[in-house]
Amino acid sequence: MWGESVSPDPVRLSPRDGNAVILAAVLTVAAAILAVQLFVRPIVGLADNHDYERVMGYAGFQHTTPIAAERYFSFLRTQYAVVAPGWFRGGYHSSETLLAFVARYAHLAFSSQPLFDIRWLGAIHAMLLLVALAGLVRACRDLALPAQVLVAALLVLVFTDVGYVAPLNSFYSQTASLLFLLLAAAIAAEAVRRGRLSGGLLVAYFGCALLFVGSKPQEKLAAPLLAFFGLRLARVEWAGAWRRGAAWLAIGLCAFSVWYGRHTPYTLREATIYQVVFDELLAHSPEPADAAAELGLDPDWVKYTGSNPYAPESPLLEPAFRTRLLHQVGYRKILRFYLRHPMRLADRIGRASDQAWSLRPNFGNFEKSAERPDRTLATRFSLWSRMRGRLGAHPLAWIALLLGGNLAAALATHRRSSPSGRLFREGVILMVVMAGLAFAVCVLAQAPTDLSRALYAYHALCDLLLIADAGWLAQTLAATHSPLSGVGEFRPSEAR
Repeated sequence: MWGESVSPDPVRLSPRDGNAVILAAVLTVAAAILAVQLFVRPIVGLADNHDYERVMGYAGFQHTTPIAAERYFSFLRTQYAVVAPGWFRGGYHSSETLLAFVARYAHLAFSSQPLFDIRWLGAIHAMLLLVALAGLVRACRDLALPAQVLVAALLVLVFTDVGYVAPLNSFYSQTASLLFLLLAAAIAAEAVRRGRLSGGLLVAYFGCALLFVGSKPQEKLAAPLLAFFGLRLARVEWAGAWRRGAAWLAIGLCAFSVWYGRHTPYTLREATIYQVVFDELLAHSPEPADAAAELGLDPDWVKYTGSNPYAPESPLLEPAFRTRLLHQVGYRKILRFYLRHPMRLADRIGRASDQAWSLRPNFGNFEKSAERPDRTLATRFSLWSRMRGRLGAHPLAWIALLLGGNLAAALATHRRSSPSGRLFREGVILMVVMAGLAFAVCVLAQAPTDLSRALYAYHALCDLLLIADAGWLAQTLAATHSPLSGVGEFRPSEAR
């Protein structure tokens, strides 16, 4: 994974032989933890907040109760009616819909039950997560055994935490974001180990990157970054790049992101801009009327300050209002407003950062029962999310330390590293930039009450960085103290 190897000890277990044992242990432990949470009652999942229909509508599932209190927020529902696909076409496209279709056909092929059990989808999600974890562990097989053990243990601790696992039993598109991000990371890590991305891995990397970009509209901005890193891994020379398949795959990824962005439903854009303007920018303005005037809004609209776009009395139900809103306000105008008012921007960043370390949205994790009242959160397998939550006292400081520290370390050691070591450091830089971009998008272009779901990919990127840091440090220590530090490929200067 890091591009530096430790010469095998002729007496002790070699890193590559040890990797097979570590991989078996990771898959066994992770599979057991996932099974206990996802398939054994009380089943853990994440309740619907009205977003399920975006995926269920196309894949052909419906809730089995008309009672809103039982459908939304409070309880997980595990049984769904199987209906004709496409009964609801909201225009929201997500790679999660593809996974829901796979679960639908698996249910129809192997189950005699009339109702679809969400655990079919949970099983598909879990299998993809295990593949990603296995790929990340395998990519570390040239590292020192202590580094491999540490990385493997952290991967299991982090990505089997209930904060990541609960959405696996759901129809949320964020699940596809997590899975395809981890799969792309595993492929990239293997390419770093080999020193090159080629063949089937090349196609797999760009395929997973495309499915990640297509999981949610907010992920489309990562396409150029993933495309450029794919070209670096493929060692594409800019002269004559057009002759290389990797270059065309990169162009295709960027073109897809543009197409995907343009096909984001207007209803979603309207609701998001409404939230950002009325429920965030104006609601936290000392003089809402002045801020509205600066944005060029109708003065009469100030009365909507603090209102919810999804409320029954929302003005978004009026076509004329929606048209004028999109015509008068866009993300560029909002960004320019914040740049003209840096203190307002700092205030917004500060409030958003309060949730920058929280993995747990306040939606119910369990089915309705007498033992578990509304919005009961699971407490088992929550060690990592609880540890993260303790960073909330000084969130911006920890964000700056993690992202800034990794960026500085990668840049400072890049030049004197081996070719694979440089690719690893460029991967660290990629994750730093992607995490910063994801956070910025949530700060400036989203304003839900609970940002933890919107920050899901950001959380995963931050945790991947922490795991990479731990492995990097362990490998550096192994390099420094190895009696074979002058033998073969192993060079302490490259490990550092």
